[in-house]
Amino acid sequence: MTYHRFVCSVALALTGWNSVAALAEGSRRAILEEGKMEFEENCAACHGKDGTGKGELGARLAIPPKDLTTFARRNGGVFPFWPIFEVIAGEKPIPGHDTLDMPLFSKRMRAQEGQPGFLPSHVRMLEVNHYLESIQKK
Repeated sequence: MTYHRFVCSVALALTGWNSVAALAEGSRRAILEEGKMEFEENCAACHGKDGTGKGELGARLAIPPKDLTTFARRNGGVFPFWPIFEVIAGEKPIPGHDTLDMPLFSKRMRAQEGQPGFLPSHVRMLEVNHYLESIQKK
């Protein structure tokens, strides 16, 4: 391989990498935006628009909503992705959830599955989880 061909190959590889990185960044942004929309629709009334537990309905609950922005801080700086997903999916019981005060939105998401305009429930729950990961306080 000549030097010229080598340089061209490296340049093409780097250009391809930049394109892949740009696509990944666009996908990441879309996932976080959709997760934020799901959060605002299903969680913000109690947990607050910023996730700190200060939603307008939260003060009326028997069990106050948690600050969802401190999971990583309380877990040695690492966001506990799968344990939080289990809570969102309704697989891990949390005091106050699945009551009249705090319905499991995962049930509603599953019921909407297959309806026009709705992604599969597990995708929607993963989007919320990724969004929560993105709003963790340092």
